This record gives sequence, C-alpha cells and structure tokens, in this order.
Amino acid sequence: MPSRSPLFLSLALASCAAALHAAPEWREVRGIVAETCLDCHSARKMKGGVDLERLQENPSVEAEYALWEKVHEVLAKGDMPPPDETQPTAEERRRLLAWASGALDAVAAANAGDPGPVTLRRLTNAEYDRTIRDLTGVDYGLAGEFQPDGGGGEGFANTGDTLFVNPSQLDKYLAAARMLADHATILPGSGIAFHRQRIGPRSPDQVKDQAQQALYVWYQKMSGPHLPKDDEDFREADYLLACWQWRHKELTRAVSLEQLARDAGLRPAFLENWWRMLHDAGYKSRFLDLTRAPWHALPPPSAEKPGEVPPAVLAALRDIQAERRSWNLPVAGSGVQRRQQDADGLRSYRLNDPLAKRAGAEDWGAAGGMPGKGAPERPDKVFLVLGDLGDGNAGDFVQVSDLTLSLGGKKHAYAPFMRQRREALAKRLGELESGQPVQAGENVADYQKRVALLDRTLAHFGKDPLGKDAVGPDVLAAQAPAVIMLPLPEGTTGITGSGRLDMRSPEVDQATVQWTLVAGEPPDPGAILPGVITVWKVRTEAARQTMGDFSRMKAVFPDMLERRLEEVARNFYRNAPGPGVYYYSDEQLLALLDEREKRRFAQMREDWGYVAPAKLNERQAKDYDGRVLGHLHHFASQAWRRPLKEEERAQIQGLYAQGRARELDREGAARECLAFILVSPKFLYKTETGTLAGAGEGAEAPLDAWELATRLSYFLWSSMPDGELRKAAAEGALLKPEGRAAQVRRMMKDPKAAALAHEFAGQWLEFKGFDKHTAVDEKKFPEFTPELRRDMDRETALFFTHLIREDRPVHEILSADYTFLNERLARHYGVPGVAGEELVRVVVDGRQRGGLLGQGSLLTKTSRSHRTSPVLRGNWLLQAVLGTPVPPPPSDVPELKEHGPKPATVREMLEQHRASKSCSGCHDRIDPLGFALENFDPIGRWREQDEAGLPLDTSARVKGGAPFTGFEGLRGYLRTQQPQFARHFSRKLLGYALGRQVLPTDKALLQEMQSAAGGDDGRFSAAILRVVESRQFLNKRL
Repeated sequence: MPSRSPLFLSLALASCAAALHAAPEWREVRGIVAETCLDCHSARKMKGGVDLERLQENPSVEAEYALWEKVHEVLAKGDMPPPDETQPTAEERRRLLAWASGALDAVAAANAGDPGPVTLRRLTNAEYDRTIRDLTGVDYGLAGEFQPDGGGGEGFANTGDTLFVNPSQLDKYLAAARMLADHATILPGSGIAFHRQRIGPRSPDQVKDQAQQALYVWYQKMSGPHLPKDDEDFREADYLLACWQWRHKELTRAVSLEQLARDAGLRPAFLENWWRMLHDAGYKSRFLDLTRAPWHALPPPSAEKPGEVPPAVLAALRDIQAERRSWNLPVAGSGVQRRQQDADGLRSYRLNDPLAKRAGAEDWGAAGGMPGKGAPERPDKVFLVLGDLGDGNAGDFVQVSDLTLSLGGKKHAYAPFMRQRREALAKRLGELESGQPVQAGENVADYQKRVALLDRTLAHFGKDPLGKDAVGPDVLAAQAPAVIMLPLPEGTTGITGSGRLDMRSPEVDQATVQWTLVAGEPPDPGAILPGVITVWKVRTEAARQTMGDFSRMKAVFPDMLERRLEEVARNFYRNAPGPGVYYYSDEQLLALLDEREKRRFAQMREDWGYVAPAKLNERQAKDYDGRVLGHLHHFASQAWRRPLKEEERAQIQGLYAQGRARELDREGAARECLAFILVSPKFLYKTETGTLAGAGEGAEAPLDAWELATRLSYFLWSSMPDGELRKAAAEGALLKPEGRAAQVRRMMKDPKAAALAHEFAGQWLEFKGFDKHTAVDEKKFPEFTPELRRDMDRETALFFTHLIREDRPVHEILSADYTFLNERLARHYGVPGVAGEELVRVVVDGRQRGGLLGQGSLLTKTSRSHRTSPVLRGNWLLQAVLGTPVPPPPSDVPELKEHGPKPATVREMLEQHRASKSCSGCHDRIDPLGFALENFDPIGRWREQDEAGLPLDTSARVKGGAPFTGFEGLRGYLRTQQPQFARHFSRKLLGYALGRQVLPTDKALLQEMQSAAGGDDGRFSAAILRVVESRQFLNKRL
C-alpha cells in the first residue's frame, strides 16, 4: 500500500474517532428528516430533484455522499428548511448536523487518499492542439474540426467519463494525422521537420534542391547578424595596421592576431581573413594586388620606437583604404564593382566630374575614378587619364566625345570653346608683339605659354591615332597609356564627357582600357586605375582573363551585405574556407553559435551528403534507411510519451519496409509511419498501467516515471512532457519528492503554464471561449468591437497566467489591485496613463478595478445582450466562485417583467420578481451579490446611472451577513468568504488534476489543500504541490 502523509493519517483517525464517539446513529435522526424535509423532498414532491424518502431505511452515505454533503451544507448555513416550512429545533439541527458530519467523515476516512477509478482519458481538443504544437513546432489548430468536448466530473473537459470517441471522431483523427504527415519532411540528418505549408511527395531533385536551400538560408540567417552592414565603417586601415603589427611582431611585441583584434575592437575572424588574403600567393588577382603590394611595401617600425606607428605607414594605410573604397562609390552596390560585369566596348561611358565630386555632389560617372592626390581647391586644369592596366596597350584606343564645361551657369562644348579662347589669346599676343601698349597684369611670355598649352591640348582633338581620319574635330582620340592635361577657364565649375573603346582597331580583341578625369596629381596610366571601370570587347580572351581577376577581388570584398551573405552561403560547395575578408568560414561561424545551431548545421550537412549524389551505393542506402528509422522511433517515443518497446520498434520498421516494398520513396514510406504514430491510441490516449506486475483489476499501483511525467505535463501545460521533464523521468528524479517539486516550480514559470490559466481557470470560472462571445447587442453597444473583445479575453488570460507563473497568493484572484491593460481597454475602463497595443500590468487600486471581478470578460459574459443581470452575475459568484450550489428555478417561475407603466431599475424589477415565494429563497442569496456589481454596464464600463438614467443602488446584504455596497464592498464581503473560496478552488484544482469527480476519500487532501491555499500567503504552488505529492496523483487504480 502506498505511504500516506501524517496529515492524512491524523485526519483519518480524528474523523473515525468523531464518528465512533460523537455522532448519533441514523435511527436517532431519521425522524427529524421525516418531519422537516420530506414535505418537499420525497417521491411525491422532489424539489431540486432531491428524494430523501427513499433513504429512510438506509441512508447509504457512501453511495449518496454528494447528496448528504449538500444536505449538511444547507443545514449548516440555515438555508434549509425554508423559513415558511417546519423548522427543527436548535438541538434537532445540531444532532442532525452531528450525524451528517460523523457519517461523512467516516466514509471519507475509510480509505483516505484512494486514487479512485479514472476512466482512460483521450486528449481533449485543447490538449491535442497543444501536443501537436509542441511535437511539431507548428500550431496547426486542427482540433477546430473535431467534435466539441463535453464536461464532466468537476466541470472540466479532461474528465475521462465524457471523452468519447465515435467513428466520426476517428475519421477526423485519421485525416489530421495524414495532413500532418503531408506537412513533414524526413531527412537522414535533420530528421523529421514540420512546416506550415503542405510539402507532399517530392522528387529526388526537389529533395536535393530543398536541402540545398535549407543550408543556404541557414548560412545567411546565422552569419547575417555578424557581418558588417553597408552603412558601417569597414575599418580597412585598422585591419591592415593590425596585420602590419603582426608581421613585425618581433618589434611590436604583438602576442596574437586575436589579441590584436581585441585591443583594437576588431572582429578576430575578419582579421584572420585579412592576414590570409594578404599572404595568399595562390589566389592571384591584379586588382587585389592594389591592396597587397602597397601593404607589403610598408616600412617596418623604427627600432628605436617599435611601439609607435610611423606617420608614413599611417598615410600609406589611408591611401590603401581610399583605393579599396573607391570601387564602391558613391554607395555600396552601385559603384564600379557592381557595374564592371556589364562592361561592353560597344557602349559609351560617361566620365566622372572631378570638380563636382570635390564639391560633394553625387555626380559620379559610369567610368568612376578617384579625385587624384593633391587636388587644389580651385583647379585650373584637370587630367584625362587613359590606363592600360599594365598588361600592354594593344587595342587600347579611346575616343572621348561630348566633353563639356560648366561655366557661368552655362554649358559649353570644350573643344570649340577652348579654340575661341586660343584665338582670343593668340590675337592679343599678336597685338602685343606688334608693339601695342601692354595693359596692367599682361605679360607676353604668359600669353605665349597659354597659347602653347592650348595648342598641345587641342592637337589631340580631331586627330585619328589609327591614321584613318575618321575622327570628328571635337573628339579627343588617343591610345593608352596617356595623361592629357585639359586646361580650364577661370570660374569653371564642372567638366564631363563620354568615352568609348575605339572598335576600329585591328587589335581590339586584346583591349582592356580605363579612362577617368582627375583634378590633382594623375595616377600612373601604366597600372590599374583604382575605382575606374575597365572596358573591353566582350567575349574575348582579354575580357575573360581580366574579369576573372576582377571577380576574384569581388569575392574577397563583396560590395553589399547580400553578396557577403552569399559568399558565406557558398561554403557548402567548398572544401576549404572561401577567400573573403568580411566573411566567415564554417569553423569561424560555428564558433559564434550555440550547441543547438551547431547540431543543426551538422544535420543539414549530413542531409546534403545523402541527397546530393545521383545514386547511393548499398552501404549509403542502408545507412539512409537506418537513420530515417531512428528518427521515426524517436518521434514515436515523444508522441507516445515514453520509451518504445522492442515490438513497437519492430512494428514501425515493418510498416516502413512495407512502404518501400510498394515503391514509395523513403520520405513517402516514413510519412506512412508518421500517420500511424499520430492516429495510434498510444498518442490519442493518456494510457496509465501502473508498475505492479500481475496486479488484477481494481488493484492500486504506483505510476511509473513516464506516466507521472505525462500526468504532470497535462496537468500544468495541457501538453506533452518537454525534454527536461523526459530527462527527469529517464533518470528517475520524478520518483522522488524533491525531483517532483523542482519540476513543478520550473513548469509553473514556463510560458506553457498559460495553459493552466486557459484550461483550468477558464473552465472553472467560465471565461474560456470569450474570444468568440457574440451575445452582445451590437446596435446598442457599437463600442464592443472584435478588438475590444480580444483585449478583454487577453486581460483575463494574462491575469491568471501571471498569478500562476509568478506564484502569487490564490486570494489575489479576487483581491488583486492590478490587472492587464492596453491603451484601448484602459480607455474603455476609464483608466488613464496607458499607451500602446500591448497589454501590460497596471495597478488600478482606487479605480474600481483589480482582480477578477472588475474584468470586462466576466462582466460582459454575465450580462444579458442588452442590459446587466444581477441574477447572472450573482449566480456566477455563488456557484463558480464560491462553489455554493443553487437549484434550478421552478418550472412555474414567472418571467421578469422588463416593461411597465413607468421606468424601473433592474433592482426594482427583481424585487417584484422576488415577491414570489417560489423565487425568494434563492434570489435572496443570488441578487445581493449581483446588485453590488451594478456600477458595471453590460460591456464592463463603469457607470453611475442605469440605461434609463435612473440612479443605481448597489447596496447589498447577504442573508446572515453584514451589509456592503458596490464593488469594493463586495470585495470586502468575499474576503470574509476566503475559506469557502479556498475550499472551492481546491476542489476544482484537484478535479482538474485527476480528471475525475472529487470523491469522499479526497476529503483529507482537500482540507490539506485548503489549508495551504487559504492563508494570506497561500501560493498557487502550495496547492499544486499538495496535489502532486498526493496518493491520488501518484497512483492509479487499475
């Protein structure tokens, strides 16, 4: 026999002693019953459905425990007999109560803590949906298609006696299982994954493509937060400086690249990549050499001052950084690096305006370019630079046309304008040379120099370097490498033009040429011009080789975040790290991630290894099948909430083999197994067999650890055990009180404990389903919008979730000085200072809110569609909150008259109604509680007058109690009823936890729970732990 707590034993012994020594015998009190009760409760007249006459010979207290419990309760409160019926004397009432107490206690003590019979329970619809959500990771909401659950026991849907399954329900379960299987992918590494969208049958190519896509998305998702964004400072000079310090570590005393990165606030992986790129002789690119070569040419630190960075090094690093950035100007993703791939010698390319660029304008030509070193503030000349990339100048002929000056707010064609200038200068020079007077500031030598300069420049226009005389007079044609100075008139604010490759050259297939305008010291035209597009004839060997060099630079320095992400995602094609600098190899990326993502990556790589080959060899095929079966067994163990037996493993393996024999692919055969697992009674039912081998029917047996895990998880979460709870079951921790207590406290803090608020509190206090409540007159109350209804529903759910997860005192259900509001609901309630859409905890003390009684969901649900109802509200408080049963109204009860010759308050109407003798007995208990809530209108708003404009009277007095008024007065009255409330809370909680009606043998446990929950500091966990540690919870009657 399972052990019982000392409190159980003491209560049982005390009850037995009271029954033996204090209680009168039935024969001594049955005359009192006959005299005072049978007029209304006999076979002839069964008020409230109660017939006590049939029990005159034998009270059958064990069989009729609930009935005699009610008799005791109404006698103790003085509610029965009614005032107008024959009353027992005080002594007779005392003796009758003593007999009832003794008889009830004797039955309760006979086998205190007996688990009692619990019908095999299937998952409720809510439990099914939550279990599927936690099993698959997707909330499909399939139970909405199932038949609705009923209620039984203590009024909960999880009572086994009401959880029937008929053929129609079985069809629904099978359809749901097949739908879920169709939403699953099953792969050898990543296993079984469920998706929101239907997957269905997949060809091998689709499986391969989707495995590849999964890896691609994973790489981007994992690396994205760690890669620099386009608007960030890439700190090229800082990385190059750290590499320089590491190169000369003997002098700089650098310890490691990682330490250098930490000291400078750099990313260690990026610094490692920079170092590798600078020294990777095998990864050849002339464009990368623009960065590598000057870095390698940097001088070492001074031996005298090894800790200092020479100014020349800093200046050179800034130049290298400027070169790097020039490829992506003006903004990332739109510069030369992006446009180079579209280079075509048949097109013209606009020259950048170096003057506008210096002034800050975003006038960057298609050809790009850097400003040039040492450019003056107001240049009197610019240079047209034609570069041959240092690979020879065969075919590198360029024609520059449309060269235009911006001067005095007007545009001028450069060559004609400069010819006019030259003629004007030459004319004045001739006048001076002929002896005309020299004006102030004039100088013959200066005129001679300026004319000679223009002659040299204009000589390039209209001259065909190919000797074919096919160049227009305003076209500048030349062969790279060349630097051609273009003088500028004073006041010039801009100069631009267009260039194109001269396709007439017989060597044009070898052409690779650049051109740009600069306003300072021109770069070397015999080398690559940084930041300038290279033009070639497409589909030539020269284009292929040069673009190859350029593409290798692009791979190292992608110009946009999207392309940096792509470089990381290409890792799964590679057998070695990629060339990128702002990039992560697999090793570098995994070092940033948690163990879960590391496992996921390994699984996806494993998937790729199996699905990428066109055909698997025999060993690979066998391994693939074995891994799929392993995933199916693991899934079944989770779904069935316990380890599998060998015969169950064999059954799943056989079903998989049958599918393969029918020529289903591996995923199709696995889906057949998934459907079988999800429609099995082992999934749909919470099976409990106990641990007593060979025990017969009716025997009591302890639950094993897995059954305890299931019972605990469906009690607190309405769902399957999670990994930590399964671990506790596997290790046997759940078989120890301290292990159970630790799990209870953990589970109560978990977000999934919101299920206890929705399912336990929602069914007990009848607010579940309020999100679909439509019994409100929309014409009379247009303010009751779907959004407001949702807010009210969320308010109550969040309130109870908070009570549970924060382990608040049970009495706060009624006495809390806070609730949960957003701006819309706060405005509806008249509570200021709340903003936003999200519901947050708000202290509302002094604003006629706080706790359950002031919440719109309950106030609306206990109203008529068009008016308040003190009867509905009072009856809800009596029955749902305090657990005081109220008999149904008699069949001859008159209707409440709402329309009379003059306006009447609801109170006045009910007083007329209560004048009927058949109504007053119950309404004297019901109505006062409802009157106290009349300040709340039918949709929960505060009011001072009713709908007719009549003043509200919220004064109340419950029979035998002190008077009280309004919301706060009602809360004060309910505080005096805390023991009754704690008793009812305990009864409901126990019935919900066990999935059955409370039995007489639960009395001692209920008293223990009431004691734990009823005090000022009676926390939710105290009552829950009493349940979990009870004989009833830990055992099963077979």
